[in-house]
Amino acid sequence: MKDHYNFLAPFYNRLSKLVFADQLMQAKSYFVENLSKKRLLIIGGGDGLDYQDFQSQLSGEYWEISHAMLSKAKVNLAESNLTFHLDFFQAEKGNLFDEVWLHFVLDTMEDEEIVDFLEEIRKSMTAQGRIYLADFFPPKNTYQRFMNRSMILFFRITANHKRTNLPDYEGIFLAQNWVKNAEKEFLGGWMKAQVWKSHANIG
Repeated sequence: MKDHYNFLAPFYNRLSKLVFADQLMQAKSYFVENLSKKRLLIIGGGDGLDYQDFQSQLSGEYWEISHAMLSKAKVNLAESNLTFHLDFFQAEKGNLFDEVWLHFVLDTMEDEEIVDFLEEIRKSMTAQGRIYLADFFPPKNTYQRFMNRSMILFFRITANHKRTNLPDYEGIFLAQNWVKNAEKEFLGGWMKAQVWKSHANIG
């Protein structure tokens, strides 16, 4: 499996902080709570640096498709109780999680991939499990539209991303019978953190 993030890994976190300050980290941590009581599934967590401050409370599995990013995550989260996996995530019968973190990862997938991926996630969640989504949403002004196009082009060139636009996350989630429980906006709504639960588990 070719590592398309090998070039980006050494400076990715510094670059994101240069452009967005601490907004990405805030979006990733806004709904973090009761971690000591949860078994987590973190997919596409990158170098893990944004989780470092509360790593001692992290337990579960950490999946990455980039060897370079995963290597950094193992160092940055060395005090966690996570097990690290280099591969595309697939559900395993009986291996269930209380919370699934999808932080800035769905925007790398085509719509059909997201639908199939969410079905794998559903199989992997406990009865009261939830998805913690953080990602970019439609830009709100000219500057954001310029930055959004620039980021998409940058990642298409450097990391072989397939998309030329952002997914309609909410449309996809709702069509797959997920219910949004909470939301926090950043950057005027261009970036959001959301909590989703399966409709079957609401009540």
